[in-house]
Amino acid sequence: MNNSRTRSVLMGIGIFLLAKFKWAFALLKWTKFGGTFITMAASMGAYAIFYGWKFAAALVYLIFVHEMGHIIAAKRKGIATSPAFFIPFVGALISLKERPRDAATEAYLAYGGPLAGLISFLPAVLLYQYTEEPFWALVIFLGAMINLFNLLPVSPLDGGRIISVLSTKIWLVGLLVLGVLVFLSPSPILFLVFLVGLFTWWNRAREGYSSLIFLYEKQKLNEFLANIQQWPTLTSTWELKQSLLARANMKQPKDSGRKWHVPFLHDKERLTRDQEKIDHVHVTQTLALLQAWEHQPVEYAESDPSRPIPSELLLSAQRQAKARIDQLDVELQRYRTYYQASTSVKWKVLAAYLLLAAVLSVFMLYGHRLMELHQIG
Repeated sequence: MNNSRTRSVLMGIGIFLLAKFKWAFALLKWTKFGGTFITMAASMGAYAIFYGWKFAAALVYLIFVHEMGHIIAAKRKGIATSPAFFIPFVGALISLKERPRDAATEAYLAYGGPLAGLISFLPAVLLYQYTEEPFWALVIFLGAMINLFNLLPVSPLDGGRIISVLSTKIWLVGLLVLGVLVFLSPSPILFLVFLVGLFTWWNRAREGYSSLIFLYEKQKLNEFLANIQQWPTLTSTWELKQSLLARANMKQPKDSGRKWHVPFLHDKERLTRDQEKIDHVHVTQTLALLQAWEHQPVEYAESDPSRPIPSELLLSAQRQAKARIDQLDVELQRYRTYYQASTSVKWKVLAAYLLLAAVLSVFMLYGHRLMELHQIG
C-alpha cells in the first residue's frame, strides 16, 4: 500500500512538473544537450518509482559517466557523435556521425566507456571507507557490474567492439556465453543484446559472400559506363536494342527449384542466381535508358558529326553509376582492411581488455562482499 501510494505521488509530481514547466523542456529540446537532460530526467524518474531516488541517481550517474567516456574518446579521435540519449530500463547510447576508419579506432572508442565507468565509482570506494554507509557498497557493486557486463565479447557491447581487433570469431564465443545467461536469467535487455549480437556476427560472417556480389555489381557498372560512352557515335541503335531485348529475355533469373539456400553450403548456387538477378536488372535498366535516349535529338559541337555533345540523360546515368561504384569501393575496402591490425596493436588491445576486466571483477567481488556484510539485496 505504501509503495503504491509513493508511486502515485511521484507520478503526480511528474505530471505536475511536465504541465507547469513544459516551456523549459521545449527550450531544452533545442539545446545541444537538451535530449540528454530530458531523457536523463525521464530515466531517473522511472528508476525512482521502482527503486527510490538514491538508487536512481546513482544508476543514472554511472551510466552518464560511461557514455561520456565514449564521447571523450571519440573527440580525441576526431569523430563526431550525438549527445547521450537515455532509455529507461535499457541504459543509454550515443551514435557516431561517421564510421571509424578501422576496428582499432572503434576499439579505442569502445574502451573509453568502461574505463570512465571504472573511474566513476572509485569515489564510492573512498566514501565507503570513510562512512561505512551501505549505499556506497551498492554503488561500487553496481558500477563494476555494469561496466564488466559491457566488456562481454559480443557486438554491439563495448567488449565485442574491442575484441574485434583480435578476431570477430570471438563474437561467437561471447554469444554462447550470453545465450547461457539469457537461459538462466531471462531478461528483455539480455535477449535484445543477444539478438543484435547475433545479427552483427552473422553479417560479419557473410562479408565474404557480400564481397563477391559487390565485385560482380561493380563489374557490370563498369561495362555499363564503357557501353553508353559509345552510344553517341552509333549511326543506328537498332542492333543494340535488339541485342538488349534478347539478353533481357535470356537473363531472367531461373528458378533453381530450391526454396531454401543454406548459407555456406549452397553459396555457389545462390551466387549464380544472385548474379543472374544483377544481370537482369542491368540489362533492363540499360534498355530503358536507351529507349529514353533515342527520343532525344543528338546535338553536335559546331555541327561536326564526329563531335557529339554528351546528352544530359547519359551524363546523369554516368554520375549515378560512378557514385554507386564509389560506394561499392568503400564497402570492399572496409571488408578487406577494417579488421586488420598489427601484432603490437593486438597485444596492446588484449592486455588493456584483460586488465580492465580483471580490475572490474575485483571491484565487483569487493562490492558484493560489502553488500553481504550489510545484508543488502
